[in-house]
Amino acid sequence: MADAPIRSVVPGAIDGSLSTGPPPAGAATGGGGGSQSLHRPLRTGHIWALGVGSVITGEFFGWNGGLGVAGPIGMLLASLFVCALYMAWVLSLAELAVALPFAGGPLAYGRRAVGPWLGFLMGWSMLLECLFAAIGTAIATGGYLFFILETLAPGADERLVTTAVALGTVVLFAILQCLGVGAQARVMEWMTYGAMVALVWFWIACIPGIRIERLLTDPILPGGWKGVLMAIPYAIWWLVIIESVALAAEEASDPHVAIPRGLAYAQITLIVLVVMTWFVVSTAGDDYRQIGDPTLAFPLPVVYRQVWADPAHQWHLLAFSVLAICGMVASYNGMIYAVSRQAFALGRAGYLPRFLGRVHPGKRTPRAAIITGSVVTALFVVMNYVDKDMVNIAVLTCNLTALVWYALAIVCLFMLRAKEPHMPRPYRVPLYPVLPAAVLVMSIASAVVYGWSQDQTVLWLTAGLYGLGMAYYVCLARPGADSPQDRPASDGHPG
Repeated sequence: MADAPIRSVVPGAIDGSLSTGPPPAGAATGGGGGSQSLHRPLRTGHIWALGVGSVITGEFFGWNGGLGVAGPIGMLLASLFVCALYMAWVLSLAELAVALPFAGGPLAYGRRAVGPWLGFLMGWSMLLECLFAAIGTAIATGGYLFFILETLAPGADERLVTTAVALGTVVLFAILQCLGVGAQARVMEWMTYGAMVALVWFWIACIPGIRIERLLTDPILPGGWKGVLMAIPYAIWWLVIIESVALAAEEASDPHVAIPRGLAYAQITLIVLVVMTWFVVSTAGDDYRQIGDPTLAFPLPVVYRQVWADPAHQWHLLAFSVLAICGMVASYNGMIYAVSRQAFALGRAGYLPRFLGRVHPGKRTPRAAIITGSVVTALFVVMNYVDKDMVNIAVLTCNLTALVWYALAIVCLFMLRAKEPHMPRPYRVPLYPVLPAAVLVMSIASAVVYGWSQDQTVLWLTAGLYGLGMAYYVCLARPGADSPQDRPASDGHPG
């Protein structure tokens, strides 16, 4: 079966379906020998919406573990460090995404800059990042629904309900994505907007409970500066996955304008969401140590209930929780989409089993990649029933694998500037080389924190997964000399 091109990894809601007509002038036909080409409907506003939508779930859970180790002010300092890292990161990544608008994303960047082995390592890193983001989000979705059930009928088994709902989420979206249901795109877009409304609702509803003195702990940094460093891996969850939106370059009408501007605007919006959510949770919650439990997958409803403890207010607490689930569902849909498309890209290029790079002849969806990614997600979700710390492990593993490919991407940017100085670059990162160098240093420093401050389970799991991936690459991978992933939509030449 000829492999049909699949649109780039975009965890959002804009419908960029494949065209069956002739490709537009200058566009590559992709890799499968067909005449299909990607639509280019995305403008700056669309990229902004995709960026915010892909990250919105980070405001609802995962980051709160940093409160427990650093305290409110320590968590703020860690969060501002991470906000600076991501602003510099998206501006740097945009240069690669616009200059090399390949469907393979990081796989293609590494291959172009160094060779197949780095292409695999970067593609594998992003696959792991998206996979563990999906695992954590599925479990948190179950946690939020458990909160609703426990509020209505106390006594429910938290692990059973959370795991069952998480598995249901995995199965539902595996089916929807295999079917290629076009209507889900618009539904997911509105759910993203619903999640933003939920955050604003949360801020306003918690105003009566805000006490500024809760920020002024004694000492002001309960965990000292070490606590601030230990909070950084949790703070990364605020913004992780936004980089996948840069891979929408093939679908942007003017990528050199839409990608950097859309990502910058999305990042500014998210910084506001981060600071506001941190402030309200830290000042309205009764005890930052309770909210800072890294196994607590539903911190915002807990704070909400502390502010509105009277049963008479239960109705709007539950309404908020339902709306918050919209954010998780929208993000999960994008994350499992990203997992399947990255697995598809690696399979089509011969880095992973070739069956992952095939598409269904009728629906034109990579069903093998979708099902495989969903099965692996489900296996880790089941582990949540045995180990309540699974959501924390998923969050931290996602963030660590993300840091690996951030650093490698910046290395590729520097190498391509040196090796191919005349390569067309419609957009160039500002303040070069200072800005990308800052990303490199901050990413490496953040990753080093894992070595001495986090649960060793995360380190061993991450090392094992990288070892497994590299073993497969060395022994079984058969990367093609001219992969479809290395062909830019702009000129059709192989990468």
